[in-house]
Amino acid sequence: MLQEFIETVVKNKEVFYLEVDESFAMCGSQAFYIEETKEAIPVALFWEDEDKAVACKADEWAKGIVKSATLEEFIEICFGMQVETMAVGIGFNADLSGGEELVPVDLIKALIKEIDRTKTAVTFSDSFESLAQVKQLLNQIELDITDEEAL
Repeated sequence: MLQEFIETVVKNKEVFYLEVDESFAMCGSQAFYIEETKEAIPVALFWEDEDKAVACKADEWAKGIVKSATLEEFIEICFGMQVETMAVGIGFNADLSGGEELVPVDLIKALIKEIDRTKTAVTFSDSFESLAQVKQLLNQIELDITDEEAL
């Protein structure tokens, strides 16, 4: 599932989401939680295909609006989600089955690997000036995580 998501998003340079109440469609994590409180962290849901996003317009997301983000915007969104202690959900069905939860930096790493492998041109316009800058921040975050784990 992850590999298909990565390949499709990089190839099409686009990802889809449902906007619900001026935010992403979200659910509570089944895999990640805040250690101190044991509370599930929020998971923002994304799809590599517009039809899959449309198929999830049900129940609490029935009034959701299908929107898209460019590959570059999605990478920036993922960095923001890392800072906000959120997870990324990919490939979920409307009943929240069939999906996969990921740590945002792990998804960014996979996207960058595919961008490099396919030599896909990317142009950032907001937080980053280049893919090299994205990689530099990713390396810094990984060092920070390693330092925290060592404590």
